[in-house]
Amino acid sequence: MAAKRPRRLDLSQGMGYPTGMRLLPIIAAVLLSSCGYVSFGRKVSDDELRLRSDVRAYYDEVARAFAAGNTDALTLLFDAAITKPMSREKIAAWGKDFFAKHGPASFKVERVEYERLGYESAVVLLTYRVETKDGDGNFGGTERDDLAKRGRRWVVTASEKVETGGK
Repeated sequence: MAAKRPRRLDLSQGMGYPTGMRLLPIIAAVLLSSCGYVSFGRKVSDDELRLRSDVRAYYDEVARAFAAGNTDALTLLFDAAITKPMSREKIAAWGKDFFAKHGPASFKVERVEYERLGYESAVVLLTYRVETKDGDGNFGGTERDDLAKRGRRWVVTASEKVETGGK
């Protein structure tokens, strides 16, 4: 019985390369072009980066207050004169009730957009979620926070829910 000969590549069509070889330069070009990322956005100054970091640290404090189940720490993160969406006293009552029912919770920032950012004030579009151990108190959403710097700390002076499309 004679051994079968291996099939030869058909190089008679096109440039003489098999189809897979013709695609190789195209694939290589696509992969190599993705390595060089060019940003056309504006340059962010060092001061702006520091301000963003300071504002982001405010939301880290919110996360610590939720993690500790500490109503007082949470309440202090809001301005004494806040009225929108509720007063500081109502925020304290809400926090006390929330932590009594569900205990400590995790506050997670999903997205932060800086609409306006200055040394004394900021407007931030925040997407977040709060998860409780029992799962019954979970909530989240997107809100626009107006923040002001009081001494060395940022506090929320007003907050409003923002409806997002698609959900």
